[in-house]
Amino acid sequence: MGCFFVAGLILMLPVVVLAQPDYEAMRSQIDNLRQRIATLEGEKTQPDEPFILSALNKSITLSGLLELEAFWEKVEGGEETSDLQLATVELAADVDINENIAGHLALLWEEDETDNIEVDQAVIFLRHPVPFWRHYVTFAGGKMYLPFGNFDSAFISDPLTLELGETNSTAAVFGFQGDLLALHVGAFNGDVDTRDDDRIDSWVASLELTPMDGLAFGISYLSDLAESDIELVKDEDLYRSSVAAGGAYLSWQIGGVNLLAEYIAALENFSSEMVGAGEDLTGERPWAWNVELSWEPTERWQLGVKAEGAEDFQSDLKRYGAVVSRGLFRNTVLGLEYLYGDADEDESHTVTAQLALSF
Repeated sequence: MGCFFVAGLILMLPVVVLAQPDYEAMRSQIDNLRQRIATLEGEKTQPDEPFILSALNKSITLSGLLELEAFWEKVEGGEETSDLQLATVELAADVDINENIAGHLALLWEEDETDNIEVDQAVIFLRHPVPFWRHYVTFAGGKMYLPFGNFDSAFISDPLTLELGETNSTAAVFGFQGDLLALHVGAFNGDVDTRDDDRIDSWVASLELTPMDGLAFGISYLSDLAESDIELVKDEDLYRSSVAAGGAYLSWQIGGVNLLAEYIAALENFSSEMVGAGEDLTGERPWAWNVELSWEPTERWQLGVKAEGAEDFQSDLKRYGAVVSRGLFRNTVLGLEYLYGDADEDESHTVTAQLALSF
């Protein structure tokens, strides 16, 4: 009885995820882990059996994600640190009303990041039933990860591009998408106001092209980089005008080899008064890049190397690393990662192990 009550309550919420799996206006770093698990789980011959509840003549698919992480870090000339964390707990509900109406609700808890369980995503997705030139007009409204940046990664740690550019906000996003291209344009009322205005005055846009299987590239634009989740602006009283940002990425997969490259940058300067207001904004025009090469020698193994860097952001950090991931059982992956970091005055070595379960 309790399960049916919860299912009915979820159905009445104004939330929805995508009816079409290629829609990516709700991207988050958790998607990278889900993709790695799907790639490495090994038992792909057996169909997935999601947990489905039926109520009010509708079906709800419930899913979740657990991440257990252990890390060790050594800063040159400093002390060693280590910890064991339940890094992520995510619970999600997906509803397909029909092929043109869908919804998604995701609740998230991250150790040392969130005090309580938070609504990470809550989105209504609509699609026009008639295609135009084999592409569909779509709408997504709600709390979502904006279509700015790509942020794919084979690594356990988030890339610096994600740290700089990932943006979660309540927005309305219109799209035109199909097999060849995905165009998204959206508007939202940002949390950082430059003139004490409380209006829908921020916007985002992205264009992604897939000219052939395995090859994809795209560009994106965000009207104010201060809206990103990293919270570059610590003192809004010093913030006079919006600082736009742009991004570009390339993903090229040939057989079991995949090349990822991405660049995120502010297109204008933050005022000199803003620099130093927070520990992340260490210059007037922050930018970050990430290049990764991964290889799947067998169906359960993945190896990867990377180089990434930042300027005017996180003390001009440069990082180099390697990762190996192994699919242990169905929906379960074990990963081991090493990163060497070189900032302005510090060099660091970080080893992270992760056990992840998706259900």
